[in-house]
Amino acid sequence: MQSPKNRGKVIVRLQNRGSLAIAPKVMGTLQRLGVAYHFDEEIRGLLNSISMARQEVADSMDGDVYFMTLLFRLLRQNNSPTSPELLLKSLKQDGNGDIKESLRNDMKGLLSLYEASHLAFEGEDLLDEARIFASKALSERLPSMNPHLSSSVRNALAIPLHWTAPRLQTRWFINHYAGDTQADPQMLHFAKLDFNNVQNLHQQELARITRWWRHANLKEKLPFARDRLIECFYFATGVVSEPCLGAAREVVAKTFALIVVLDDIYDIYGTLDELVMFTNAIERWEASASEQLPEYMKAIYFTILNTSNEVAENVLRQDGCDVRFLLKKAWHDLCKAFLLEAKWHYSNYKPTLKEYLDNGWVSVSGPLMLIHAFPMLKMDITPKSIKQFESYPKLIQMVSKIFRLCNDSATHSEELKRGDAPSSIAIYMFENMAKEHDAREAMRDLTMEIWKLVNQHAFNNCQYPRSFSNACVNMARISHCIYQGGDGISTPNDEKKVEISELFLEPIKVGN
Repeated sequence: MQSPKNRGKVIVRLQNRGSLAIAPKVMGTLQRLGVAYHFDEEIRGLLNSISMARQEVADSMDGDVYFMTLLFRLLRQNNSPTSPELLLKSLKQDGNGDIKESLRNDMKGLLSLYEASHLAFEGEDLLDEARIFASKALSERLPSMNPHLSSSVRNALAIPLHWTAPRLQTRWFINHYAGDTQADPQMLHFAKLDFNNVQNLHQQELARITRWWRHANLKEKLPFARDRLIECFYFATGVVSEPCLGAAREVVAKTFALIVVLDDIYDIYGTLDELVMFTNAIERWEASASEQLPEYMKAIYFTILNTSNEVAENVLRQDGCDVRFLLKKAWHDLCKAFLLEAKWHYSNYKPTLKEYLDNGWVSVSGPLMLIHAFPMLKMDITPKSIKQFESYPKLIQMVSKIFRLCNDSATHSEELKRGDAPSSIAIYMFENMAKEHDAREAMRDLTMEIWKLVNQHAFNNCQYPRSFSNACVNMARISHCIYQGGDGISTPNDEKKVEISELFLEPIKVGN
């Protein structure tokens, strides 16, 4: 753990630079270094002070695009009321009209503008305009940038900061920040120590779920299915990034590992009659239901029941509430969604894009993982909150749609070769007589529009505790990361393997 002395040194940095005009940069750096969680109270206090005086601060920093866009991003992430109007003077010629051409020469401001634009709500056209302008200007100037700035820009254009799972970005930024001539040595040292401490925590979690996986022995009993435990833990670390929420992280990793095996049964191995039997058995949720199942299905059936029942028993013991029905319903809904896709495949049925996405946000398994995480996120569990989650809140639905679209983007080509049920890309091509490039572009546009709704539900008077809304938003984020450049679950490329190794196995050299 970090010593109080190390933490105190960083607090001094935060307070010494705590003037309302300078604090946002320090806060933004702590966030990207992955250590902001140590200073939640101090950062929230500073942001509240800035929020109350935001017009005064905006007037004093008028024309500084970097500052204004960073401030906008931090305030919006903090659920502080803020509007793109705050940026108008910095971006527009006379508070209206076109974006200033002079901004093309402000690389730091453009990069911050590009990052901030991804926190747009529906109808905030200024941020759409800003994103397109900044993306084009940054791409045009890339060849003439110095290596350190070029690295920042390439990283952002690949996946913007708001779409990146926090923990996965930390190691890259620590290394990147070390090459910044203006880096604060104390903050950098603190971040390196913290990264190694959290990595050690993750290794302990990984050891526990590995023992659980070996005990389940599904690899031997179901040799045809994928064994992707480490990738599932990588995904879970993206969804639940806060170090103190290890129990939720382990539950998400376990459920995802089971989902991957179950997906192979419904996709590849099981007959339609067997899949119907398994779906019915999950609905019954009792040991005797396994008697009707083929032998190979019994192992996964009992592992699902035992794993979710253990979660429910822990919640009942700690919170006095029974979530067993909620967890069972989530598994049954997933199996019904898998079964529908299997029926489409067997009957050669071509669903519409709406039919596909209405089922696909469930079949991608996002709701199941978030429902299992929900009672482990150190929030109040009540009969009312349990009832609220039975019908899947909008936030769960929307981040799961992003998960589905990211998955389709990575797996479309391989699934087409195997003759699997169609993806959103294939369906769009069929419905619109479009080429694959155009279909992918349309799905990217749809993803952007869904993100605006996610932002609204998560950062505008969010009705859920911060730990849950963070997990939801993080699921959308890790979906972009895990499927960037290919299927990071089934066939992780060398780059993904390096990321996993650096995140869980290789500590950062701290030095003196």
